[in-house]
Amino acid sequence: MNNFTKLAILPAQVDIDLTNICNQDCFYCNSADHRKAKPVQKKYIEYIELLDKLATWREHTSRSTGSLNAITYPGGGEPTLLPGYERVVEHTIDLGFLTSITTNGSHLDDLFNNIDPEKIKKMAWIGIDIDAGTVTKYEKIRHSLTRNSLFDQVVKNAKDLASIGANVDFKALINQFNADTQSIRELMQLVKEVGARQLYLRPTILQGRAFDFSDLIPAINELSVEYGVSVKMNLTKQLPRNYTQCHQMYQFPVFCADGYIYTCCDNKGNSDFALGKWDQDDFRDLWLNARHHSIYQNTDTTKCPHCRPNIHNIGIQNIINEPSLLEQLYV
Repeated sequence: MNNFTKLAILPAQVDIDLTNICNQDCFYCNSADHRKAKPVQKKYIEYIELLDKLATWREHTSRSTGSLNAITYPGGGEPTLLPGYERVVEHTIDLGFLTSITTNGSHLDDLFNNIDPEKIKKMAWIGIDIDAGTVTKYEKIRHSLTRNSLFDQVVKNAKDLASIGANVDFKALINQFNADTQSIRELMQLVKEVGARQLYLRPTILQGRAFDFSDLIPAINELSVEYGVSVKMNLTKQLPRNYTQCHQMYQFPVFCADGYIYTCCDNKGNSDFALGKWDQDDFRDLWLNARHHSIYQNTDTTKCPHCRPNIHNIGIQNIINEPSLLEQLYV
């Protein structure tokens, strides 16, 4: 990162938003304004072309270092609403990328019915945002925009995928509607019933503040043992920062359905963080250009909300402060 004039560093991971359309209106959604402003739905073939460029980035960019190995399809909109999304996922797997998807799960049957199960099993994870173990609480949080609740279809799709050995994770954002022992018990029961790999818990972020569920952690651990359900809790967004610049801007670009590349996963639709257009220009020629460095240099992270890359920025800053720590990565 300190030698851009000698070597071009390529990102290790990218996020790709397949659509800005969604069939739910979760009260905590951090992409709601972006989706409302730009309700975009592209054709799946555009993402196939994008993937082919991503796969040949090293060949395209001379004197480059690092390699892109992981691609995630997160929920800016609901990714499975893109017609042909399963072809995009399959192509990602076929190119050798470690592939993951975050989804509400309502159209995962397209994945199950159209892709070889052996390919699906290669996916790092299929993260299903469920948030609650009962339909009543589910709707209180997730607000399905369909005539009937999506809950039953999501559970069925999850069961079908788990039955073929896919890495299905149920994910829940803890908030005022599910931060109680009974709600956690219901989630554990659902994970057990479906045969999901684990329950992944993290705090809801509203107005830049993370919901505090620390008092609930002992009960979560006890219920995990009681039900034999593996639980992962991500509390790293709240760790204190030791950095003033977001180093992940060089490691984690986001390709959005509006055609722009953003250097910040929490600022989709914000032109201040837009590197350029991926659907018109060759994004590989925009990477590490003057605008890229300017965004990195001029972003004041003290004004940023709790974010997903926080833990990685902390680790990178530790190595910048003490380069010998780099050696410990491989011990």
